[in-house]
Amino acid sequence: MSELADSFPHLADLPSTLDDTVVGTPDRRPGSVRRTSTIDMVWPDGFGSPMHLVGRSRDLSTPVDGPACVIDEAGMRVEMAEHRTVSAIEVSPHRDGADGLIGAVGGSELRSAIDRALPRERETASPLHLLLDDIAGTSLVASFALSRSPEIRELMLANRPGPGAPFGMRKGKIICSGLRPDGWFDTHQQNGVPPFGSGVVPAGDIEAPQDALAWHAFPSAPDVGMRRHRRIDLWREGGVVCVDAFFRDACWEPDGSQSCLHEYTTDAKIDAGDHTLVSLESTPRVLPFPECKWAAPNSQDLIGLPVTEFRTIVQQTLTELRACTHLNDMLRSFAEIPALAKRL
Repeated sequence: MSELADSFPHLADLPSTLDDTVVGTPDRRPGSVRRTSTIDMVWPDGFGSPMHLVGRSRDLSTPVDGPACVIDEAGMRVEMAEHRTVSAIEVSPHRDGADGLIGAVGGSELRSAIDRALPRERETASPLHLLLDDIAGTSLVASFALSRSPEIRELMLANRPGPGAPFGMRKGKIICSGLRPDGWFDTHQQNGVPPFGSGVVPAGDIEAPQDALAWHAFPSAPDVGMRRHRRIDLWREGGVVCVDAFFRDACWEPDGSQSCLHEYTTDAKIDAGDHTLVSLESTPRVLPFPECKWAAPNSQDLIGLPVTEFRTIVQQTLTELRACTHLNDMLRSFAEIPALAKRL
C-alpha cells in the first residue's frame, strides 16, 4: 500500500482506500425537486496563469403530472489571484453587490464576505449562493488537477515546501481525519514522498442518456482541470422530506479520462415541520487517504439538529479528526433543503 510501510509499520495496518465510485444518475421521481451544480477549476491561459472557477447550478421540478420545468438557475465565473484571492467575478443572474467579493480570500472569511455583499442569496438559499459558497472549497482542492500532468507535476515538486512544512492545520487545529499528524498523508509529506495519485480511481460515468434533464448542461472538458459535481433530490413521504444527495470532485487525466478524488452519497430524512434531521446515512465512495473514511460515522451527531442552521452547525459539530472537509461541505448545503422543499 505504501513504499514507506516497512519503515513506518503503522501505515501497513491502515485500511485500504475506497474504490466505490457511483455509476449513473437515479431517475427523477414524480413530485420531486432536483438541484444540480458543477464548478470547473480551470486555467484558460495555462499553468502559472490565474485559475478560473466556472460554476453552473439549476433547480428542476418534476411534478406528479405534467412536464418537468426549471424553477431557478445560476452561473458564475471567478478569477482567482495568488493566495486564493478573488480578483474578478461575474454572476448570472446579475447581482449589483457581486463586486464586493473582489479582494476576498478563499476560506471561512470568504463566506462572511458573501453574506455582507449578497445577503439575500443565503437567506433565499439560491442556486447562486451554493456556487459562491463553494469558492472556498474548490479553490483549495483545485491544484490537484495540475498534478495529473507529468510536466506540471515536476514543476510543482521542484517548488514544494520541504519536510516539516505545516500542512493539514488551520489556526492551530487539525483540518480533518485524513490529514492527521503521523497519518498516511503526513508521514509521506514529512519524508519527502509526494502522495500524488493516492486513492484516486477512475470516475464512474454519471451521464444519464435516458434523461436529457437529469443534469444541467456541463461545460466542455478542459485539457487540465477539475470539476466539483453536486446533486440533491428531494421528495415528500408523509411528514418527512426525503433526501438523496451526491458529491464528487473529479479531475481530467492527460488522456482525457476523468479520475475521482472525493465522492460521497447521502440518504437523509428531515422533519417537514420543524426541519430537524431525523435520519442520516453518509456513505464515503472515494477518498484519497485511508483515514478519510473514519469521519463519516460522526455525521450521526447531527441527528435532531435543525438543518436550517447547517451552514454553521456542521462546522461546529464535526471538527478536527471527527471531520472530513468534503463531507462537511456536502452536509452544509442541507441548509437549503427547507427552501427547496417549498417547491415540491
